[in-house]
Amino acid sequence: MKYTLIKRKKSFRTKSETEFVSWMKNMDHQKWIDNRDFMEGYSYRKATFENILIRYDNEQNFIEDLQKNNLLKIESSKGFLGLFNL
Repeated sequence: MKYTLIKRKKSFRTKSETEFVSWMKNMDHQKWIDNRDFMEGYSYRKATFENILIRYDNEQNFIEDLQKNNLLKIESSKGFLGLFNL
């Protein structure tokens, strides 16, 4: 799957939501303990500065809320010659 952060126009290809959140955590300017710590901090920033509520109890809910708030777009990736979905 191709995960694209819409406002930042940055994409990452992966098969799991956990890997995508880890990528987001590693791309952030702050240092975070783990994905949960990052998601809580990200959620706090969005709520404080943009009045956007994002759940951070697990990666699935976090990703779902990013999509609902038009912060993230997910597209399926095509494999060899577009014949297989990854």
